[in-house]
Amino acid sequence: MPDHGAAIRVERHVEPSGPAFDLAILDFTVGTIASALTAFGNLNSAILFAATARACGPFGTNSERRQPVSINALAASLGRPFETVRRHANALVEDGLIARSPDGLCVALDSIVEPRVAALVDCCHDRMVALVDQAQHLGDTLPGPHPGIAYDPRVGIGLALDLLLAALECHGQREETPLRLALLLTLERAALRAALDASPSQVIRTSDVARMLDLPYATASRNIDALVACGLVGRDGGHLAPVADDAAVAARMALAGRARVLIARLAQAGFPVTAPTTALIRPRPSLAVAG
Repeated sequence: MPDHGAAIRVERHVEPSGPAFDLAILDFTVGTIASALTAFGNLNSAILFAATARACGPFGTNSERRQPVSINALAASLGRPFETVRRHANALVEDGLIARSPDGLCVALDSIVEPRVAALVDCCHDRMVALVDQAQHLGDTLPGPHPGIAYDPRVGIGLALDLLLAALECHGQREETPLRLALLLTLERAALRAALDASPSQVIRTSDVARMLDLPYATASRNIDALVACGLVGRDGGHLAPVADDAAVAARMALAGRARVLIARLAQAGFPVTAPTTALIRPRPSLAVAG
């Protein structure tokens, strides 16, 4: 049985592939989730848009599949109920962010310039850039650059969306409700940063987590209460602490492996690995979520 009362423990001096890299991935994940919530107002809708975009374009190489995708296929890939996916798909169709055809759903090339979509995908891309930059600073051995290939940011956006979806998939075995999972990962990011900064006495409160994700306090409080009730978060007065059970460790390890594969694919697509920040679409984002 996992020890749900175990606290997060990390060594102060870590290897690049250990907790410091996990923190960089959490920075990416929580930052992109916060952007998704801001842009779409609903995490389920943002996730569905990302999954549809990766199934049928427009972010990726010209050789990637461009066929429409069914709601059944999306529900299966996301591990979400059909009716939930159908409802959010209908809302995205009404908003003009995805299109419906007799063969299924697709995302048109025009969606790239839609303000909500642009805000999300630019953030995903640039936080992927920040992840590569952080890995380099940690001393990781990164794939060599491919100078003969012209880097297309659309490919980077596609891979960044893949990493976001991978994060939700790897950690989704622990908590299936996307918003609660977002809150749990935000707490884990804050706790891991405090541990690596040698400030274990730092108090993390519901108001802090709500601010990091720009959520109403009542929404954050209600969902954190549910995380406490199911044993994923501990509470001592106003202080919140995520538990470190076997599922959490396994999810981090799996996601770190997926991230390295995606970074390798990014390099193969001509990404400037030796000078990552030259690929930024927008001004450099903070490596840490505000707060």
